[in-house]
Amino acid sequence: FGGLGKTTLARLAYNDDRVQNHFDLKAWTCVSDDFDVIRLTKTILTSIVTHQNVDNLNLNKLQEELNKQLSGKKFLLVLDDVWNRNYDDWVDFSRPLGASAQGSKIIVSTRNHEVAKIMGTLPAYQLKKLSYNDCLAIFAQHSLGTRDFSSHMSLEEIGRKIVTKCDGLPLAAQTLGGLLRGEHDRREWERVLSSKIWELPEERCRIIPALAVSYYYLPPTLKQCFAYCSLLPKDYEFEEEEIILLWCASGFLDHKEVENPSEDLGRDFFKELRSRSFFQQSATDASRFVMHDLINDLARWAAGETYFTLEYTSEVNKQQCFSRNLCHLSYIRGDCDGVQRFEKLYDIQHLRTFLPVMLSNSLDGYLAPSILTELFKLQRLRIFSLRGYHISELPDSVGDLRYLRHLNLSRTEIKTLPESVSKLYNLHTLLLEDCRRLKKLCAAMGNLIKLHHLNNSNTDSLEEMPVGI
Repeated sequence: FGGLGKTTLARLAYNDDRVQNHFDLKAWTCVSDDFDVIRLTKTILTSIVTHQNVDNLNLNKLQEELNKQLSGKKFLLVLDDVWNRNYDDWVDFSRPLGASAQGSKIIVSTRNHEVAKIMGTLPAYQLKKLSYNDCLAIFAQHSLGTRDFSSHMSLEEIGRKIVTKCDGLPLAAQTLGGLLRGEHDRREWERVLSSKIWELPEERCRIIPALAVSYYYLPPTLKQCFAYCSLLPKDYEFEEEEIILLWCASGFLDHKEVENPSEDLGRDFFKELRSRSFFQQSATDASRFVMHDLINDLARWAAGETYFTLEYTSEVNKQQCFSRNLCHLSYIRGDCDGVQRFEKLYDIQHLRTFLPVMLSNSLDGYLAPSILTELFKLQRLRIFSLRGYHISELPDSVGDLRYLRHLNLSRTEIKTLPESVSKLYNLHTLLLEDCRRLKKLCAAMGNLIKLHHLNNSNTDSLEEMPVGI
């Protein structure tokens, strides 16, 4: 079951100094339910050989290169969250791993016993639920800041009943503890315990009831912000400002009764969601954050059919069907995103978010020109990103996107911004980071009176800033 701490335990072993010193090479990859042999091989290869371009290599060449890199070396590989039960896929994937030295290890985490049987050479270690006392200690730590109830005896009885509902799941104890953090009113604790949302049947809601309660008690504005995070792929690591700017462009931070600027309000919201354990700090980069798989499932349940995420790059050539109510779309950007992937999208005239997401270690990709033309006809877009695509120019029709508030052209190959960009009077954020060929911005950019964020770092060819900006 999810939330038992399988990934946490594997990460502790992976980062242990004794393990670090024992192996010559280490690699970690999140597999999830798309066991794409080419994608996994690329991920492992780029983990152990940084800055190597592997995008144009076929599986045979990839495996030859991985075989060469592993030859005679003691290697630790962690395959996290594996769902695939196809034995042939596992055989195909594992061919180059045999070149490593004796003593190499592979750790696999999975929720499925059949996967463990197929992939394992040793008996699987089944992670058990926490003992009641350990679960109680985690709950107390996150709700009261201490490991027991000695300083809040009046809450101990109700706290113990809530922990019983957590059923030994550390993630549930952590999340519910975060929900009651700093809240010492017994009535609030009783409301959490007695909430009917505990009883949501799991066949209708693929999340544990404890997590549903945490969502239920979020204020409406935070519910909106959290649901928007359903657009983030599982295991995607994000920066705080990245999320706040998206919330801002979506209008979630437009509260006239609040004196704070919208970005400050966004930081407050982010801090609140993090304190309730909806966001966790990345284990590999202290400046980034991640959502646990179950929290991600919760966000998608909360978001409903107005949000949709294309999770895997192996779907790149599959025709997709989209709800007529779709407003927000994200997808993992592929190497070559073709017409089929977005063919049915052009009918969704009220689309507000078009958000390709780049995974770590991925290089820039290509977007079919015919898709780009059609995208500029979606005139209700508020958030539009082309980050990481080999695009050298934008059509003048970009100026027709009059509701646009967030335009991300980072890591594209554009040389000039069309003059029509100066007609985007609602534009709040313009991201041009790493546009190394960009020479000229539009002359009338001073017209963009609502522009709060302009990121033009690493635009080495930029000749000047326009007058009036």
